[in-house]
Amino acid sequence: VEITVTVSADPGAPNVTDIAYCKDASALPLAATASTGNTLVWYGTDGTTVLSGAPTPSTVTVGTTTYYVAQQTAGGCEGAKASITVTIDPLPLAPSATTSVSYCKNEVATALSATASSGHALVWYGTDGTTVLSGAPTPLTSNVGTTTYYVAQENTTTDCEGPKATITVTVLTLPSAPTVANTNIDYCEGAPASALSATVTSGSGNTLVWYDSDASTVLTGGAPTPQTTTTGTKKYYVSQKNASDCVSPQVEITVTVSADPGAPNVT
Repeated sequence: VEITVTVSADPGAPNVTDIAYCKDASALPLAATASTGNTLVWYGTDGTTVLSGAPTPSTVTVGTTTYYVAQQTAGGCEGAKASITVTIDPLPLAPSATTSVSYCKNEVATALSATASSGHALVWYGTDGTTVLSGAPTPLTSNVGTTTYYVAQENTTTDCEGPKATITVTVLTLPSAPTVANTNIDYCEGAPASALSATVTSGSGNTLVWYDSDASTVLTGGAPTPQTTTTGTKKYYVSQKNASDCVSPQVEITVTVSADPGAPNVT
């Protein structure tokens, strides 16, 4: 009687690659590559329990877990197990940022700012909290209201991104221009002059702001008194500022000093 004994080659371990996930990320089933004609045999973290297929790692807990996989020939020979290390990396905290910024309407704004931890980079988002921006946004101040921006930080080693910090940008209403009874004032050369005057139009606590003829130099002494020693025309400007330090549009006041005509000719 002939008895044939066949000894098959050990298929060896399958090809595997360790993998890392950020905490709470969506994970995929583990993967391994078997040789042609062989099938994979998956084991749990104890290396003994045979699983029905490739396991999907849990990403709920930070740490390292090892799974095992072998390959089996058509004849039932199973090779050595390969280990797959799954690392769950922690998420960084939200970056440090000033959570509330205010601007007056049409004020020149600067780019928002936040501070990332060492080894981290900032990731800026638009007002929808989803669109990734190329850098820190500069808020628009053309419309009164409140807008929220978002920023997170990403670990530059693990690429894990943490929760977003919110930055609320509020654009405040400007007060209306003050009331000026007379925007054209005439003096004769050398005549005594009075301080210019304007009236705050609305808002408790509003104050007047006076400007020199360049419309930008603030006159700290209050309402100016025109000089009448020299003939000509000079312009002054006045606005009002509210409790939020928002300044209204300016009102222009023109002061004209006319030359003394002298005495008439008489006989």
